[in-house]
Amino acid sequence: MKLKYYFAILILGIVLLAGVALFATFRSHPTLFYVTECFVVLMLFYLWYFYRKTIRPYDTLIGGIELVKELDLTTRLAPSGQHETDVIVRTFNDLLGRLRSEHFRLEEQYTFLNLLIEASPMGVIQCDLDGNMTSMNPAAREMLSATIEETIHALPLGETTTVRISGGPQLFRISHLSFPDRGFQHPFFLIESLTSEIRLAEKAAYERVIRMIAHEVNNSVAGIIGSLAGDEAERLSALSAFVTRFAEVVKIPQPQLQLCDLSEEVEACRPFLENLCTQAHVHIDFRLTDEAVPVHLDTVLFQQVLINIVKNAVESIGEKLRAGDAVSGATPGLVTLEVTTPAIVVISDNGRGIPPETAKNLFTPFFSTKPQGQGLGLLLIRDILSSHHCTFNLLTDPEDHLTRFTIHFPMHSGKKSK
Repeated sequence: MKLKYYFAILILGIVLLAGVALFATFRSHPTLFYVTECFVVLMLFYLWYFYRKTIRPYDTLIGGIELVKELDLTTRLAPSGQHETDVIVRTFNDLLGRLRSEHFRLEEQYTFLNLLIEASPMGVIQCDLDGNMTSMNPAAREMLSATIEETIHALPLGETTTVRISGGPQLFRISHLSFPDRGFQHPFFLIESLTSEIRLAEKAAYERVIRMIAHEVNNSVAGIIGSLAGDEAERLSALSAFVTRFAEVVKIPQPQLQLCDLSEEVEACRPFLENLCTQAHVHIDFRLTDEAVPVHLDTVLFQQVLINIVKNAVESIGEKLRAGDAVSGATPGLVTLEVTTPAIVVISDNGRGIPPETAKNLFTPFFSTKPQGQGLGLLLIRDILSSHHCTFNLLTDPEDHLTRFTIHFPMHSGKKSK
């Protein structure tokens, strides 16, 4: 029960007591009756004054506390006119102002932090105290894959590791960190893409090595090849050509991007690809969309990418046939080239496939599973597609056993009519 109700009960009791006293003295003591009546009136005035000075300021303070409970930090208490109460009111208003300022500051910092996390190129995944993922920013949603999710669940708190996505060139650094939250360590993960940095460092390293080797070998060969004949001259010429192929990898020009229709560019490359497959007795199936797929690309470099991918698919089918294994599907050797929206190219083949342990090393400089391979084809493809800002992967599906090279081009809002 509120204090003012107790006060009302006190007044009612005094009034009843005064009524009894007045009734008792009305006939027997008239003078005492009038004195008692005046005393009762004075007491009522005093109680009213006491209520204004004590009970009403108390109710005001209680109302202010209720506002704080409801997080209404904009209301201020008015002075009551009672010195002792006004000291409390001023202190309360000062604390309320500080709480309001701190609340706005924290709200602004929280908003800024949310905007920063949403716009960050680093993936941020927040977890609850049990380690379950509760939220993630757009960068994390884009980076998240089965490999990264497995690494996250196995990574101890405070540890950092790097992981390479199977079948692609992507390399990520994952950190398991925490921040204090209401007395507990709240865990979260940071995911940072290292692909571009590693690729640039690798490119700079192998460019220096290749240039040095090509320079020394070609200079030496040029000086003695004229004095030789027959097999020796042919072997030296083959050696020079071999080194020159390495040197060509570092001479990939910057792409001259122009707005093109993806299906039209694949169709323009059809004769080259069909001829490549026909020579190896492999059938190629084109599945192009009728819808316009506008992309920015360098047509010459894009044709090199398609030719290299299809060439690898044809060689994979040939290796499986030479091993005496029957390839899947009605056609002994089949390559499928499909264009879908939004801006995706998928080249699939029913060749020998890629083992999981090999898929982790794909797109690594000079890595090859072929006895005579130099590891240049996928390196060339990687650098060209990366310069087009494409995402891509090369994997063998464990269910249908088809190997697919999937390329995702950046989205373009413009329209190009067919």
